[in-house]
Amino acid sequence: MLSPRNRGDSSATRRASMSSAIPAKVRRAVAERSGGQCERCFSAGPLELHHRKFRSRGGKHTVENLVALCGWGNHTGCHGKAHTDGDGGWSVHSWDNPRHIPVRDDAGRLWWLLPNATRQEVTEPPF
Repeated sequence: MLSPRNRGDSSATRRASMSSAIPAKVRRAVAERSGGQCERCFSAGPLELHHRKFRSRGGKHTVENLVALCGWGNHTGCHGKAHTDGDGGWSVHSWDNPRHIPVRDDAGRLWWLLPNATRQEVTEPPF
């Protein structure tokens, strides 16, 4: 289950960051697409949302930019791998559009993450 973490932030900090919170509708759509499993290795979690195009690079809260990955805090599991090993489309450059970069799961399959919160296997090389 995807849920926001309690980081012990003060209420003033939480209020200030609410404008950057992932909308519940988007959070639910990504959770439904993942089926409660890590979208990279298929483990049952716990899961966190990861921005493929990092917020610091202009990434948005969209279903094609967000993936449910195991691990936490950008350090462990597939979430950590996405931050240290950007290969496979799990992290994209600031100049890339996540809609145009498929992701490669640990079974070696390539997937397009679509705006309607589904994924489609890549059957032809995208490049």
